[in-house]
Amino acid sequence: MKAREVEALRTVLDSTAFRLEATQDLARVGDWELDRHSGRMHWSRQLFRLFDRPEALGVPDINEALAYYSPASLERTRDLFWQAIDTGKRCALEQEVILPSGQVRHHLTVIVPVSDVQGQVYKLYGTVQDITERRRMEAERLEHLARLETLTRHLVAIEERERRELASALHDRASPNLAALRILFANLAAHLAETLPATARAGIEPMLDDAAALLADTTAGIREICTNLRPATLDYGGLVPALDEYVSQFRQRTGVDAGVEIAPGTDTRVLSHAAKTLCFRLVQEALTNCAKHARAGGVRIRLEHDADRFRLTVTDDGVGFDLSRLGEAGSTPGLGLITMRERVELAGGHFRLRTRPGEGTGIVVELPCPAASIPPCEPPR
Repeated sequence: MKAREVEALRTVLDSTAFRLEATQDLARVGDWELDRHSGRMHWSRQLFRLFDRPEALGVPDINEALAYYSPASLERTRDLFWQAIDTGKRCALEQEVILPSGQVRHHLTVIVPVSDVQGQVYKLYGTVQDITERRRMEAERLEHLARLETLTRHLVAIEERERRELASALHDRASPNLAALRILFANLAAHLAETLPATARAGIEPMLDDAAALLADTTAGIREICTNLRPATLDYGGLVPALDEYVSQFRQRTGVDAGVEIAPGTDTRVLSHAAKTLCFRLVQEALTNCAKHARAGGVRIRLEHDADRFRLTVTDDGVGFDLSRLGEAGSTPGLGLITMRERVELAGGHFRLRTRPGEGTGIVVELPCPAASIPPCEPPR
């Protein structure tokens, strides 16, 4: 080979080595080789930087290199080294590294076994990447998610409290006045019947009947609004009476045959107060979706629980829908089901949706419930 060709090859190799070192420096990735039989190692220049090791100290032996790792990472690293040698398969692990300065860093190491013609592993090759910043950002992300979850729970609690206060205020102020008006109209009708001639009563009585009907409709409307906001039955009677009351109003309002089924041995007292509220809101949303979109003739609500899970199932015999379109703009239904899933997952439960066009819709919600003994019923205070 001519000297000019040798020089050209040297130039290419130098250029390649420069680009490799620059790339490793930018990516904070180093590489190493370990001879299985002699134990000798080779480190790239970037690897010295990752371990904060002066190049003047030279490449460490295997024991000195392993001394950089925390005890837990050391044990895992040894296991993975032998696993790569025994199986001949590539493997990877995250490691906690303690630098000479005492600073703690996190590395991602990939181990690649190199085999000879007989298939025996004689060398390990590996790359090391500093992922400390990635780990820090992941920890911050998890912290932000935890804060968001806490804030969401707080907002849900505030919403329920405001619903309860509004329902209570509406009931306490409107109901007595409506009851007083009903008595007043009854007394007025009786008085007019005694004092007015029949011809005069004939013109007034229809108006009094209309006023009484309007009063009855307003009373029923306020009762329904209070139930939608926060049924007092849920706080003083429990989940099942609250569902029975709401489902009865739903039947009267929509004409849909709806009913609540309780599996044998099921006791809703295993649920926390927040879980009972969640179950009521899920049924409320499911029935609303049914009335708006399902065109169903019947809806069944079933409650059951085993040792540690409480299950709520709501199924209808309506038109169903294409599940793949859930969440798309203009899809029916959409946002309500997504919100239901999010609220269930926030409570640590599981949400499943089953539907097909023409085959109805069903939701199955599983919530954790404590295994402790069921507390005795307490009378309302």
